[in-house]
Amino acid sequence: MCSTRKLGKKRKACSRRSTCSILMFNPCQLNELCVKYVLEPKVVKVLVNYHHFVLTRQIKTRHTSPKLLGQTDEILCIDKPPMFTCSYGGFSRLPHRAKVSTPTQLLNCEKATIQIHEYLALTYDYETASGTREFWKQEDEESWRVWACGCGECDSCACMQSGCCNRLDKETSGIVVAAKTRRGFPVIRKQFSTAHSLEAGGTEKFYFALARGQVKIPTTTQERSPDWIHGPDGPPSNRRGRIQIAIRFDQSKWKAFPYNDGGMTPGQDGNERSRKATATGGGDWDEDGEQGEPANVRLFALTFYDPIAWFSNDANEKYTLLRAQIISGRTHQIRFHCSEIGHPLVADDLYGAPQSERDWAKRVFLHSYQTKFLEPFSDKWYEAVSPLPEDLGQLLAGLQLDRVKERCPLFLSRRKHSQLHRIFKPYDPDQELLQVHAAPWNAREILQEKMKTLSGRNTPSWGNSTAQRQPNEPDKFSQNLQRWKWEDQCWGADLSWRATSMDEDESWGTWESKGAEPEPKRPRLEIPAAEPANAGQVPCTPPYPDAKAW
Repeated sequence: MCSTRKLGKKRKACSRRSTCSILMFNPCQLNELCVKYVLEPKVVKVLVNYHHFVLTRQIKTRHTSPKLLGQTDEILCIDKPPMFTCSYGGFSRLPHRAKVSTPTQLLNCEKATIQIHEYLALTYDYETASGTREFWKQEDEESWRVWACGCGECDSCACMQSGCCNRLDKETSGIVVAAKTRRGFPVIRKQFSTAHSLEAGGTEKFYFALARGQVKIPTTTQERSPDWIHGPDGPPSNRRGRIQIAIRFDQSKWKAFPYNDGGMTPGQDGNERSRKATATGGGDWDEDGEQGEPANVRLFALTFYDPIAWFSNDANEKYTLLRAQIISGRTHQIRFHCSEIGHPLVADDLYGAPQSERDWAKRVFLHSYQTKFLEPFSDKWYEAVSPLPEDLGQLLAGLQLDRVKERCPLFLSRRKHSQLHRIFKPYDPDQELLQVHAAPWNAREILQEKMKTLSGRNTPSWGNSTAQRQPNEPDKFSQNLQRWKWEDQCWGADLSWRATSMDEDESWGTWESKGAEPEPKRPRLEIPAAEPANAGQVPCTPPYPDAKAW
């Protein structure tokens, strides 16, 4: 920068050419008079972007940059913004990509949607990300059009999709989990399969969705057919809704339909339509690069939902904020299931919402908030949380809050919304959004004290008493401590542990003792016999048979 005394000639030149005023330029504060007479829009844009960089240390881009939620040696969790697509896995045709060199170029490209796995490959250097970049080089050199393997689960496919293990719709924001190593990719990938989610200790995925109308948990079960069931689930004190409606995905319309709702021939919706399917039986893409489910196939789908808040607008239209848990992971599953029970999601005109809602809701209100899964090879449970994004928080804040569920816990949001203080609280930037749930360092002493309190008598020394075991018998307490159960006295039926964000016992960190729990948190189910077998997919074995990690 020039000194003030040397700016005379330059100031005159700038004023004659109607560019920015150098004397009024300040990198720490944007002065509108500085660019009042600027004729070139690009100059104004550069100054505004530079001002944003000085204040936030972030480069302003056309697309929102995904945020890192946390990572370990084996996994990486990303907060996917809307308009990022996940077209990878289960196909033979190569996914579309922008073919740029840097993540900044990708975020500034003119395309309406970009691939999340392409961003990961350009941003990070873990094994499967660098392997994806090498795959792109071979693809460009040899002009590949198809890929020999389309399973989306082997280590070869891991290096075609940057290790991404789950998919979200392009307008859905939230958690995407990526495996950083070839060895760990098949293990994590299988955890997100429907079969594994049905097992004891299976992966759990929770979403926030804003549905139209006043959603209430039904008191009786409505069953139109064995493939269409809607009713309550759980004891009265902790009841939630259950939607078990099999899906048939129509790729010609890029929409899900009920496989059999009791009023038509199973597998048809009243009209014969052309259906597309790839040579491998996988789903096809829509015009934006999203991948769907196989056509004309019965797909088992199960969703649980819990209404937590009720809203209304100036026209007295009612809306309900749902916390939904999906057991299966089908394309458009939550959107389709909510539409089937008469409550389509806000701005989801594909499934029955009015087109006019797009004027104030720019995307479908659906956010992947929480995912619980097992890290491969370490048997550690992790919980990733994606705070509610700013745009969805502002949308809720613009509505009138009528009522909140009793004893509703506080969830995290990216920004503070005073109108929503009974539902959301702003997350602490110093707080880890990827938390591990493992035994504390002093677990032995804590468990002894807990068991003494519960049993009302002194327990023997578990780890070093030779009177309780033979000389060659292993120390069962040391073994079972890693599994969080006590086999000899069925400790899992007397004492269980759950994660909590408000634990008063500092010695436990993020864990809390809650006494006897006769019923599991979620009843594990068997896939109906009519469900077609998925060859090649073996459910991932949980850390122990009767795991109660949550």
